[in-house]
Amino acid sequence: MESQAFGADAGFPETAGLPPRPGRSPGRVIAAVLVPLLALAAAGVGFALSGGSPSYEAGAKPGSGAAAADVAARAVWRSAAADQILPAKIDREGTESYYRLAVDPDESCAHLPAAFIKALGAAGCTHVVRATYIDSTESVVATVGLVAVGGTGAQRTTLFQDWTADSYARQYSMMPSTYPVRSTLAASFGDAHRIAWKSAISNDGSYIAFSVAGFADGRPGPSAAAFDLGGDSELQSDSPPVQVADDLSASTLSTFSALYPSNGARS
Repeated sequence: MESQAFGADAGFPETAGLPPRPGRSPGRVIAAVLVPLLALAAAGVGFALSGGSPSYEAGAKPGSGAAAADVAARAVWRSAAADQILPAKIDREGTESYYRLAVDPDESCAHLPAAFIKALGAAGCTHVVRATYIDSTESVVATVGLVAVGGTGAQRTTLFQDWTADSYARQYSMMPSTYPVRSTLAASFGDAHRIAWKSAISNDGSYIAFSVAGFADGRPGPSAAAFDLGGDSELQSDSPPVQVADDLSASTLSTFSALYPSNGARS
């Protein structure tokens, strides 16, 4: 995954060893070239007469710098290398490091619970890229993800204004699923072992980073009722999973936002 770009095609099949195609007569070659060109010309005239124009998002003018910047920003998750989005190593507080165990090949929005999807509103979700990490002491594990938001520019702006990361972090129903990694210390890191989670949203509303943390020893997390009440010691601000969830979500969005002009992030 080090050089892979999320959502990128695998490439073209090789043609070595295939039999050569039969030659074409000059007349057929000319006809084969002229017919498509004439068809395209006719289509272009018809398009102009009908008043047609390229499809752009509501509120973005065709050819404007804002429209181009918006398209570029929303394509970053697909064009950037996996190591740029979810790096192999994340340094936390300067001394503590988290190491990536694996990147989930499934980019489905199904990793997000119904309450999370509902909170996205009209903008919705298009893709989720995520990976699971473990700290250098092998005591805390975390699934870190990046949500690519859909919708129009206006809808994403509304989402940015409405997103309340601190409030959502105290709601069990909003917590994304974990990504257990087989044959590692995170193999048993299932949804029942989630201790804490936190999110951060980019200022343009195009991306939301999240982190779901728990202990590597496989201890179960709090029940939904206990989580929402927040009374357990593991849910206090000084609990390692709580601190990790907060730090890794903010760090992930900060690193990713540097890949495109997002003007910072809000957590």
